[in-house]
This record gives sequence, structure tokens and C-alpha cells, in this order.
Amino acid sequence: MIQVKSLLSLGTAADKGKLWSRVEAIFFESSVKKTFASAEERDAFRFKYLDWYAKKHSECFFLAVDPDLKVLGYICGSPQTLSAPELAVLHPWFSLFASEFAEFPAHLHINCSESARGKGIGSTLLNVFENYLRSMSVAGVHLVTAPDARNVGFYEKNGYEFTKTAEWKTSQLFLMGKKL
Repeated sequence: MIQVKSLLSLGTAADKGKLWSRVEAIFFESSVKKTFASAEERDAFRFKYLDWYAKKHSECFFLAVDPDLKVLGYICGSPQTLSAPELAVLHPWFSLFASEFAEFPAHLHINCSESARGKGIGSTLLNVFENYLRSMSVAGVHLVTAPDARNVGFYEKNGYEFTKTAEWKTSQLFLMGKKL
């Protein structure tokens, strides 16, 4: 049976370290970007999309684990994108979607290991995250992906109906939102 645990509820530092190494492995396994010019570039990429959320919003960081406490996936985010000015520095393309953040103020990142996909784990993580946001009276949540990304159907299946496309440098970005 799969359990969802808050990052804040994990045990000792050693337990957290063991679990965190699996979170990092899932992060890089799931990432579109696979190669980095240096270890520093790799670390900066991880900080931007993973570590920052664990440090700044650990209350919004949840892990799906199996009975042996093996991490199968995670979800993290920020409950109020506009009240976290560091996000605009980390993700300058957020400015393209700023007009939508009143309706969809929370932001999320979610990844599951390849072996855990298609088993409802991602949907379970979304439900836990969204329920946490509802308990804080957050109006909605958004994410940014690509219009042709394989995850678009997953988000649509989970009720992410609002969409907006914008051009950033040489890429198309696709904002998806859900009212809570």
C-alpha cells in the first residue's frame, strides 16, 4: 500500500538523507534535461526545480512511499507564487503568466519514478497537495510544461482545464491551471 508522507514528518536526518537521494534520482530520471556542462550547472538546475521548494516550502512537499519507505514519487510547490519573489529570479518566464496567478496562485512540480507511472500515484500526490492548498484557502494551482509534453494528458485527467501558451526564447511554454 502506498503512503503519502510530508517532508516535515520524516524521521531522523539519516532517514531524510536516504529518502532525499531517491527524490533526487527521480528528479533527474524525469527531467527533460539530461546533460550538464559541469557539476555546478547540474546543482543549479536541481536547486531551481527541487531544492528551493524543499528549503522554502517544506510544508508543501510530499513523498509517495511504498511499505519499505522507497520513494516512488514526490510533489512540491509554493502556495503563493506572487509572494515568493525568488521564484521570479529562478524562473524569469513566470512573468509571462503573472496575470493568471491571482486565479491560480499556487505552483507545483511533480515527478514519479518510471516504474511507478500509470498506477495512480501521481493522481494521489496531486490530491494530497490540492487538499493541503484547500485547507489554506488557496484559490487555485498552476504548473508550467510544454504543449506537446507527455504529462499534459495526466493533468487534463486530473482536472487542469485552464491553459495558456507563451513563447520563451526558443521554446513554447504551456501553463495549466485548476481552480480549487
